[in-house]
Amino acid sequence: MIIGQTMFSVRRSTEHRAESALDEIATLLNEAQGVRGYRILRSVGMSPLASDLCDDGREAALCDAHYVIQTNWDSVEDHDAFYSGEGLRRVYMTLASILATGPYEILYESLVEQPACEGITV
Repeated sequence: MIIGQTMFSVRRSTEHRAESALDEIATLLNEAQGVRGYRILRSVGMSPLASDLCDDGREAALCDAHYVIQTNWDSVEDHDAFYSGEGLRRVYMTLASILATGPYEILYESLVEQPACEGITV
């Protein structure tokens, strides 16, 4: 299994446009071959305990809205086919006008996984 993590930031007050584009990406992922699952995340802050940034650096890092798309794929080939598709290119063109950083992606292979617990309800 291949895990992709795409990260990008958008300028504050453009989050609604970014999240509309992310809805489109979710639709494309639902139809993509080889997707085992995905997660789309939005930042809510930065932990002062887990960051070496001082207060000013932390505030500067949070001046933009940060997003992460985590995807799980059967293979690198399935991943590459999705990311080279016309639908995703169209969405990224929409995002281009509001990006502060990214998008950039890192691919991972799982070294250790803890199995999910089944039958637990919250």
